[in-house]
Amino acid sequence: MKNIFNEKDIAKKIFDDRWVKFAFGPQGIVKTDRLNLGIVEFAKDITAKTHKHNVGEALYVLSGSGKIKIENNIFDLEEKDFVYVPENTDHTIITGKDSKVKILFIFSDKIVIEQ
Repeated sequence: MKNIFNEKDIAKKIFDDRWVKFAFGPQGIVKTDRLNLGIVEFAKDITAKTHKHNVGEALYVLSGSGKIKIENNIFDLEEKDFVYVPENTDHTIITGKDSKVKILFIFSDKIVIEQ
C-alpha cells in the first residue's frame, strides 16, 4: 500500500460533466472501505448532473468559483469554502463562463461513483 503519493500519480476518470481523481476508497490508489477522498474538477460554463449519494459528503473548494444547488437552495462557492451535503440529498455544481471549480471531496462511508 502506498502511504504517500502525489495528485499527479492519480489517473483521471472522465465523466460527461467533470473529471475525478480518486485517492482513497474502492476506486482509489489506496483501497479503503470507509474512507473516500479525491479531487473533482468541473469545467467552465457547465451545470453538472443533479445527483445524490447514500452517504454524506464534505466538500472543500480548492480553486475557482461557481454555485452549488442543494435541494432547492443555491449557494455561491468560492475558493476555501467548505460544504456539507447530507446523504440522499440532490445537489449539483454550476460554473460560470469565467471559472472552473476544483473541489476536494470526502464521503463518510463506502461508495462507488459511476456517473
